[in-house]
Amino acid sequence: MTDLPTRKPIRIADYDYSTPGAYFITVCINDRKPIFWNVGAAICRPNLSKSGSVVETAILQIPEHYPVVSVDKYCVMPDHIHMILYINTDENGRQVAAPTLQNRTYPIN
Repeated sequence: MTDLPTRKPIRIADYDYSTPGAYFITVCINDRKPIFWNVGAAICRPNLSKSGSVVETAILQIPEHYPVVSVDKYCVMPDHIHMILYINTDENGRQVAAPTLQNRTYPIN
């Protein structure tokens, strides 16, 4: 078995990523399989696959599930997604806890 290369950290040490502000997010598909576009989709106007349409719908619903988070821009590529998300403050300018793994509750199977 070969040793995998050591990856350098991509996050800023000791930074609270739940603070209000803009965040650029990229999500890649395992093995970079191009499952979000239909085969032969035009480059200037892609035809999303069924999986791509599901992802786009989920992106558009983010503010419904997380009222303090807004989607500024997004792009569904064949094998990955780019998004610019804003974590906002409440109507009084106070910081609101963003949806992070630490403050989410998951059902127990």
